Amino acid sequence: MVATVAFAGAVQAQNATFLPGQLAVLRTGDGAVNPHLKQAPLFVDQFDPNGFNATPSFTLPIPTNGANSFFFNSHAATEGLLTRSSDRRLLAFAGYGGVNLLEKPGTPSLLDIQRGFCTVDATGIVHTYLYSAHDSAEKVNPRGVATDGSNSFWGCGNAGGTLYFNPITTKTTVQFQPLQNSRSVKIINQNLFVALNGADGIAVDEAPGIYQFTDKAGKRLALPRQADATIDLMLPATAPYTKNVAFDMNPSQTMAYLSDTVGGIQKYIKTGGTWKFAYNFAIPQNIPAAANHATGCFGLAVDFSGPTPVIYATTTEGYGGTVNSNRVIRIVDTNATATVTTVAQAPSDKMAFRGIDFTPENGR
Repeated sequence: MVATVAFAGAVQAQNATFLPGQLAVLRTGDGAVNPHLKQAPLFVDQFDPNGFNATPSFTLPIPTNGANSFFFNSHAATEGLLTRSSDRRLLAFAGYGGVNLLEKPGTPSLLDIQRGFCTVDATGIVHTYLYSAHDSAEKVNPRGVATDGSNSFWGCGNAGGTLYFNPITTKTTVQFQPLQNSRSVKIINQNLFVALNGADGIAVDEAPGIYQFTDKAGKRLALPRQADATIDLMLPATAPYTKNVAFDMNPSQTMAYLSDTVGGIQKYIKTGGTWKFAYNFAIPQNIPAAANHATGCFGLAVDFSGPTPVIYATTTEGYGGTVNSNRVIRIVDTNATATVTTVAQAPSDKMAFRGIDFTPENGR
């Protein structure tokens, strides 16, 4: 308990805000709340991307009660993705709000709780944007969100959870009809992309992979806002890596990485106008196989700024049938045998690292 309390508290007195160029990791759990309760406090931890971190250099707690209270299902395999806005000013993630933590105990996706998005800026200011589930009788898991930083949000989830929402102008959500289920969403070079994995694809009769949006005439929609926008498979996921979750691409859209909850991280290269699987990074495990939850990765962010891409991800390890005691890892992609190193280790089976991206900035 002492170790987990020290981790949760971090060293906020030394850093009152996020620092640029660092990693932001969405953590669920404070070392006390059992993840099997399916509701746990959330934190955004800051880590130095260039070495091992015994503790975060800064931790921002997300409110668990009051107007900005927000949480997601820490036991769910699909919830807790994190993205940075396309203008780099905000971190964003999806979940539930409008009630205090554990005020309505149970599985959040089955409860009459508002869904929504939460944003965090570089100074640690938290905002929540809530909406009512479009079908209260259906199990709807909000999984992630992308935003332009100007009140437009694109969410991913199941059962009608792929949607557009602007709390200022639209008030209600716009569900993308051809894409009821989705695993992750991201804005890259001012274009929205969404990923389906194998299970999502079966539900909507589509192949797993990364999709872009088009209008009915086939013209690409950079940031779609209409319900009848259609989807176009851009990058098909290669079997057996169809348990894909998060993804990232370079701005020119010629190199991409996908995380897979069992396989690890896959690299794809676009040559001659066609995306081709390059290789997979398997993740060395710290938990014995008999006790381990999974062997792959969930959250993913890639630094494309240098000559060699640097990959950061959260693992899916854990005890007791859920993700916990897992890691933030780093891979400098020199080749298929590049070394996997640990950036941070969750110190408790009541803590888990989920989404990952780079820290928000104060403007561009």
